[in-house]
Amino acid sequence: MPIMPNDFAVLNYPNSFKELIFLPIEKENQEKNNHNIISITHTIDPIDPLIFLSVMKEKNQVSFYWENKKKQEAIVAIGAIKSLEVNNNISLENKAEINRFQQCQEFIKNTLNNINYLDESLNNIYPHFFSYFTFLNKSTDYYKSFSLATIFLPYIQLFKKQDLYTLTINTYNNHQKIKKINTDIKDNFSKKIILSYKVKSHKKNLLKYNLEESQYQSFIKKVNQGLDAIKAKKLTKIVVAHALEVRINNNFNIIKSLENLRANHPDCYIFSIGNKEEENFIGASPERLLSIQDNQLVSDALAGSAPRGKTEKEDIIIGDNLLNSEKEKREHKIVSDFIFEQLSIIGLNPKQASLQLLKLSNIQHLWTPIYAQIVSNISPLEIINKLHPTPAVAGDPINIACREIESSENFDRSLYAAPIGWLDTQGNCEFIVGIRSALIKENSACLYAGAGIVTGSKPEQELTEIKLKFQALLQALR
Repeated sequence: MPIMPNDFAVLNYPNSFKELIFLPIEKENQEKNNHNIISITHTIDPIDPLIFLSVMKEKNQVSFYWENKKKQEAIVAIGAIKSLEVNNNISLENKAEINRFQQCQEFIKNTLNNINYLDESLNNIYPHFFSYFTFLNKSTDYYKSFSLATIFLPYIQLFKKQDLYTLTINTYNNHQKIKKINTDIKDNFSKKIILSYKVKSHKKNLLKYNLEESQYQSFIKKVNQGLDAIKAKKLTKIVVAHALEVRINNNFNIIKSLENLRANHPDCYIFSIGNKEEENFIGASPERLLSIQDNQLVSDALAGSAPRGKTEKEDIIIGDNLLNSEKEKREHKIVSDFIFEQLSIIGLNPKQASLQLLKLSNIQHLWTPIYAQIVSNISPLEIINKLHPTPAVAGDPINIACREIESSENFDRSLYAAPIGWLDTQGNCEFIVGIRSALIKENSACLYAGAGIVTGSKPEQELTEIKLKFQALLQALR
């Protein structure tokens, strides 16, 4: 069992190792005219991924944290030895028009040609690429915290799968440096991090936000606009999102908030993406967009929601009503049909499980897992390009819904409801949809929640749904 913290704090780890790992690339390339990346992987003793993130991350470094407690999987990536940020659909290399997903796939291909593996005995563990995309495929004027697409190969990666913990270091070919890295990792690496952990008390933060009904008038207005568009037969569904601004008296404690999300939502994917400006996009998403393991594909159709009951009997009644609701099943079918059709269009032979309930801590959803065997030379990012956005986060028809969203929402969704995930060098990947999320910087946070609007939707009920979704984050933020 990994050693767990009883609180989270800024940690002090010997800087010599971090300086060794994060030596600026420019300086190293001036000293060595060698662009080949050496990937070093070791098994290490168990360590809590959040402690690892706290200890190893330096200020103004990109970072990626992802954990699914139920699946006993976690991955942490810190720093970017190689990266690509896409801000338009033009390839910088050949000036041709290539969409952002293709550009990221091209980046993976080019980077793989320059990676050498030091330890082939760990042939089941490979370096991962970490990638995320904004909801819309073009920039807006609201804010630009994240590029249209980002993908990077990290300097350092922790991977946990059940009881196996591995540490991967990606560095440039320098014999003395590699020797020192290997020595430091073998010398009680996990224990040194844990021993360097210093607990300090935290002042309790006071959340300041306004939950009066006036705060939600713009949401009610957008729901009614969506219903008008559906009545006019422009759409059959639109997802209306709302942003809630929150401030506290001290800076948010990102690690503590992630620990709260992890404890409160063990069935969800807990995630955090940090940029160089110390902005963090965090959340607890129940929705898997795409998972590929050993050529087996899974995608979740997740749409149609209801609260959990206060008693077991009440919970069963609410769940049964959800499963038998004509309106909720109609909304769900739009999503499942879309995913099924898109996978078929690209030449796969998808199959779907029966409609079922996905019960989470404070909400339950209609859920249809969809499966397929990867039989052709198709890249994961090519599939994501076809799947994003699904009607679960945009609407139907997709293009019209996205135009309505862009014109009616007075905020930039950025990474909200967008693909977030990782890919390894063997074609495996896992991407989620960035819902139940918040963008945090210092003492300010912007929380996001949305609701699917179809014929029969009632604005007051949709308002109740997004308030329920906001609560999951409000209870976790510290």
